[in-house]
Amino acid sequence: MFPTRIQLSKKTWDRLQFLQTKTRITPNVLARIAIVLALRDTQTASINTSKPESTHVINRGVLFGNHEKTYEALLKQFCAEQELNNDIQDIIRSLIESGLHKIGHTKTLLDLKRLFQETP
Repeated sequence: MFPTRIQLSKKTWDRLQFLQTKTRITPNVLARIAIVLALRDTQTASINTSKPESTHVINRGVLFGNHEKTYEALLKQFCAEQELNNDIQDIIRSLIESGLHKIGHTKTLLDLKRLFQETP
């Protein structure tokens, strides 16, 4: 199901790197957090199918680490519940972008902790 490489837009990658400077968390872990927040709060999926012009490619193993099978199961469930047949790259990219929107105001690691304490 998962592609071996995920193409993120340059804008998304830049936002991940900016958040890294604020939180000291690597972009791949921030992307995982973004996916989880997007999955938690998504009532109705809106998937952006436009392909980014300039991209940053991240390997599946780096993005998901040892938790690849967990994320694959979460995404399969999400696609089934939302009745999505979109390209998995588009879904992953859209979830990361949606989650980044939720954590865009984050300035410290404590701010991230608060996001998980809030109820959706």
